[in-house]
Amino acid sequence: MRKLRIIQCSDAYYPFPGGVTEHLHHLTLALRERGHSVDILTAGYKGAPEREEGVIRVGKIRILKATKAFNLTQLTLTPITPGVAKRVKEVVRSGYDIVHVHGPYAPNLPFLAARASLCPVVATHHTAFVGFNWHKLGRFAFRGLSRRIEANIGVSRVAVGEIFPYYPGHNYCIIPNGVDTRRFRPDVPRIEKLAGIKGPKILYVGRMEPRKGFPYILEAFKLVKREIPDAVLVACGKGPNLELYKESVPTELRDSVLFEGFIPAELLPSYYASADLYTSPAVGGETFGIVLVEAMACGTPVVASRISGYAQVIESGVNGILTDIWDPETYARDIIRVLVDKELYARLREAGLRTAERYSWPRVAEQVEALYYRILEARERGAHWYQI
Repeated sequence: MRKLRIIQCSDAYYPFPGGVTEHLHHLTLALRERGHSVDILTAGYKGAPEREEGVIRVGKIRILKATKAFNLTQLTLTPITPGVAKRVKEVVRSGYDIVHVHGPYAPNLPFLAARASLCPVVATHHTAFVGFNWHKLGRFAFRGLSRRIEANIGVSRVAVGEIFPYYPGHNYCIIPNGVDTRRFRPDVPRIEKLAGIKGPKILYVGRMEPRKGFPYILEAFKLVKREIPDAVLVACGKGPNLELYKESVPTELRDSVLFEGFIPAELLPSYYASADLYTSPAVGGETFGIVLVEAMACGTPVVASRISGYAQVIESGVNGILTDIWDPETYARDIIRVLVDKELYARLREAGLRTAERYSWPRVAEQVEALYYRILEARERGAHWYQI
């Protein structure tokens, strides 16, 4: 089949950190490896290179701080000006076969790109909301745009469920997030500091904010220490509650709880591989447990909160454990069980590695490519892709 010209569009891209940035980058690389010509349309951001091959920057991203009203840690958007809109229109109408936008139902670059495109538009939706859902308001402004989108991709059933009620249709499908299994793998170098710790190491990686649930693992860890006295909790991440969480550690546990702060992306696989168990006590707002898959890819068993987003990845007792984080005794018991039961530990580890391989970027890109071709074939026939 002929190779395609594709443009991916998102407000967020390197050096701006985050899950959408990683998704955009790795999907683009994987599609290029399949022979396609792929550009990225994104906003300017401090520290971004002046020239980047295959990257087109328009406008400048703005970051709005956390807001309780919308239950967001931060909101990113690119202010729309006549100049920005004109430039986006010029770019997306320059001979592409597919315009693929990420999160278009907001006043941002993906919205402008989808609105201006003359070729098929594919939209990927990454977000789950805790509490107020932005689309309750946005649907009135963006319903016209929804009719221009050929296919809506949700990274999980949860992601589809977040948006479908506001923009219903038959054009939804699920294609998961991916993990870079060439980078996240069991044989990466260990973190020397952690390698010297004799007891089992329980790893937490996430922002230090309420939604990520660090206080729940801290409460459970107090009980874990009663059964496994040499256990250590390694907490990675920064955020608004970091100092509060540090102060909440009881004096008798302060030598057993290590706060590592922000971990550079290049060291993250080594942290996963250096741990004996990975845990994520997120309370919600997760559409897909990419951090769980990253840990699995490094051969580290996972114990995570029993929330719908994580249930997309983990079959409890098979490739990980989903637990009741709100009950410290249950949470601690599940952690202890995995660390003590060597047969269970080995079984979860092997199943986790197999799970991670299913989510490798080459496999995900193959699914996205198949959708592109199906859309283009349907358009040639004068039909919808979900009807052929």
